[in-house]
Amino acid sequence: MPDSESFYFPREIILEILLKLPPKSLLRFTLVSKSWHSLITSPSFISTHLTKTPQTNTLLVRHYNSTHNNEHYSLFHDAKNTPFCLNFTCELSFEFNCCQLGYYRIVGSCNGVLCLCDDLFGDLRNLVLWNPCINKFVMLPLPGIKVQEPHMFVIGFGINNNDDYKLVRVVYVKNEDGMCNLPPEVEVYSINTGVWRRVMRGVAVKHCMVEFMWSQVFFEGVVHWIAYDVIANGGGVRCLVMTFSVDNEVFGEIELPDELVGVIPMYLGVMVLEGSLAVVKYERGLNGSGSCEVWVMKSYGVVESWRRLYRINLVAGMEKVVGFRNNGEVLFSTKRNRLVSFDPNSGGTKDLGIRGSSRSFYVQNYVESLVLLRRNSIVMDDVSDGMENLWI
Repeated sequence: MPDSESFYFPREIILEILLKLPPKSLLRFTLVSKSWHSLITSPSFISTHLTKTPQTNTLLVRHYNSTHNNEHYSLFHDAKNTPFCLNFTCELSFEFNCCQLGYYRIVGSCNGVLCLCDDLFGDLRNLVLWNPCINKFVMLPLPGIKVQEPHMFVIGFGINNNDDYKLVRVVYVKNEDGMCNLPPEVEVYSINTGVWRRVMRGVAVKHCMVEFMWSQVFFEGVVHWIAYDVIANGGGVRCLVMTFSVDNEVFGEIELPDELVGVIPMYLGVMVLEGSLAVVKYERGLNGSGSCEVWVMKSYGVVESWRRLYRINLVAGMEKVVGFRNNGEVLFSTKRNRLVSFDPNSGGTKDLGIRGSSRSFYVQNYVESLVLLRRNSIVMDDVSDGMENLWI
């Protein structure tokens, strides 16, 4: 019979082995012993595991099937050297209740966590943080700022330097002309505290943002939205990128190149492309034709570094840029509710065989993580049943 000491491994070696394992394996290993459970669920282990997780060529794709009224979240391997091809990896389990629009708005993603929002026409009903890899989610409390007058809002999602995931909500009250009054009210939610709190520095917000069709991107520790100023006496608009530092909770702005400043705000979208902040500009023709331009900021924060990468004619029903592949191809949703890949170099397109409501498509690079492992998921049915009484 072997001596029991022969089975002893130093804690440091066990730690190094565990840090190399995928989240789903680690989830099972929390049942091995109390000490392993304590180690794997500790904030330091979760954070270290994330930093040691290698970047993968995995894309998360969300689309909505209106016929069956359900959302699909799938993972695809994005082979860099394979043109016009996404290899299906797996379907992620999505068991949340149907929302007002039929599918959730994906505010954004960060370290494997998606922020989902049910906010049809400003009626906010649910906010969820969801880690699909380990199937953990947190139903967030509804925001504290409640406005009776006509209003609109935008939300940002990111993480600060202390590994605290935050949401920022900017609420605009509308005047009689339907325009947004300034300044808006601002509140921030911290997952570490579990509460919403008002941010008085919201008075620094001097810009309006696009209603309903707004989008955000978290990059370099900062949330970015497309914003605009209305120029007096019929002078049109001045577009820009409004920012919010998740760490310092301070608003700022980034100027756009002259070619983008006077564009209708809803014809601009902010994204990230190959490690750079990017803005997509759309042009719509009266006969259904159109085009889009992709601009990138080569040096973050340096206005003079804005460059136009390319201009794409919107052929084959292409409607909106929803993501970028690792090989440089651009992913478009189409008017026929399809996802297609476009090669800017050759001008070729290919239908990827993924169907869904055009506006429901969401594509993002995906990383598996243990974030939210320490959180207790709330049973959705119970929560929804309880909340419905409050919404009547």
